[in-house]
Amino acid sequence: MIATVNGVPFIDKLREPHGGKTWVVLCASGSGWENYGMEADVYHAYQVVRKHGIPAENIIVMAFDFIAHSDLNPTPGVVINRINGTDVYKTPYEVPINYKEFDVTPEQFLGLISGNETLEKAGKKVVKSGPNDRIFVFLDGHGGDEVVEFPRDMLYAKDLNNVLIEMHKQNKFAQLVFYLTACESGSVFAKLLPNDINVYAVTATAPGELGWKAEHDHGKYDTWLATYFPTQWLYDTEHNDLTNEPLSTQYKYIKEHNNFTMDGIQHFQHAQQYVTELEGLLSRRKLMDKQIEEYVNELPAIDANIALNGKLELNNRDCYKKLVDTFNERCYLFSKNSYAFYKLSVFRNICEQMRDSSDADIAVNRLIQHCNANAKPIDSIV
Repeated sequence: MIATVNGVPFIDKLREPHGGKTWVVLCASGSGWENYGMEADVYHAYQVVRKHGIPAENIIVMAFDFIAHSDLNPTPGVVINRINGTDVYKTPYEVPINYKEFDVTPEQFLGLISGNETLEKAGKKVVKSGPNDRIFVFLDGHGGDEVVEFPRDMLYAKDLNNVLIEMHKQNKFAQLVFYLTACESGSVFAKLLPNDINVYAVTATAPGELGWKAEHDHGKYDTWLATYFPTQWLYDTEHNDLTNEPLSTQYKYIKEHNNFTMDGIQHFQHAQQYVTELEGLLSRRKLMDKQIEEYVNELPAIDANIALNGKLELNNRDCYKKLVDTFNERCYLFSKNSYAFYKLSVFRNICEQMRDSSDADIAVNRLIQHCNANAKPIDSIV
């Protein structure tokens, strides 16, 4: 369940360049006017990911599609997600609901995220992902111990985790991020999600903890317009550059905003994160950042700040080739460390500050020395 009271959650650098596609699945598993906020959260999330550059063909939406045209809606065809907010159903993008009404089932949810061929043959949109793709899933619903409620059935935690494990075995993603809003949502992953399949899950609540609705409109709509966890991650996403903010930063923001006052009563819920592998990944990326910064600071006759942060035009291609090849051969293999591609601008900025060929030779030799002391080509930073 999601607790209510009388009154008033990819994304690691979602648009970061990478070798595959980014897929987004948005699902509201609740139905009815009392669950207005769940559908509204999903429609709002659609607007946010579209604004951040994810194309419509890479987004799949599952929602009962009740609230926009309900007789209870004082603004037919309009859905808001905040008190006095703007429409999120058709503005600025009309939300295409791919699975609606009684297609909102656990079986179809699991099938669409895993690219089920039977669903696809039936004309349904599914995630057609491969080994270089990233998937972001947001599920908003009622929950209990290791379950999430759908209109007619329950999604069981074991079934969900088994699908994620199988998708990993079939190389259907490079990274998968799962945001889950429900009471007791931590129980869905706490004991079941392996730590070696590159899935990162954030839940609205700890196991056994209630989650809360939010944005209680006492008058015109007479319902809760949102749930609390999505109000936090959507706000953070709308107010930050996703090309720079990692998941760990967003999680920290969510954790710091774990309480709110609704109708004069203070409420708490405690978001959780599962699978420490991604945290390890982010730590290893910081290590590469640190190693490169130390290398740059050792170089003579260049401006280190320009080397690390500048956007100089590439002209000294011979120098650039030497540094890139040396980094690949003596430091970190690009084939094992796609994150290293984002460091190529440093080598470009170094080379554009070189005054003669001997400077480039010095930079190459210093790079070899630095990597011999600090890195191995077989290391995987990712």
